[in-house]
Amino acid sequence: MISFHANLSPTIATTNAQTIVFDHVTTNLGGAYNGTTGVFTAPVAGQYYFSLTFMLNNPSSDYSYFGKLDVIKNRNIVILVRADANPETGHFATASGATIIGLIKGDKVSVEANSAQMIIIGGEYTYFSGFMLG
Repeated sequence: MISFHANLSPTIATTNAQTIVFDHVTTNLGGAYNGTTGVFTAPVAGQYYFSLTFMLNNPSSDYSYFGKLDVIKNRNIVILVRADANPETGHFATASGATIIGLIKGDKVSVEANSAQMIIIGGEYTYFSGFMLG
């Protein structure tokens, strides 16, 4: 069995094209996820399911902030996850995305910030997980 689940421990401010490191690893069967680099490396070929959820904070009272995280396979975007934090709705927004993708041994999957200066809330609000199907 190959599976992992990891949370982002601290709240962070991002830079553009930054790999998000989900450092609080609660499950890592098969050891394929690296909680230091934030990269999942496929140990065997197969179909894999990945899920991403994040919470965005917009400290401004004047404008909405659109935050973007991407799930990346070998430097190519697989899914785009977007959140719009609007001061009229409480300054916070949560977004989720999931996908099933085919990987070969050695393929790398990670999450990357597509916006600079995003404030991503850590803890139970922001996590990345995946597992091999069948």
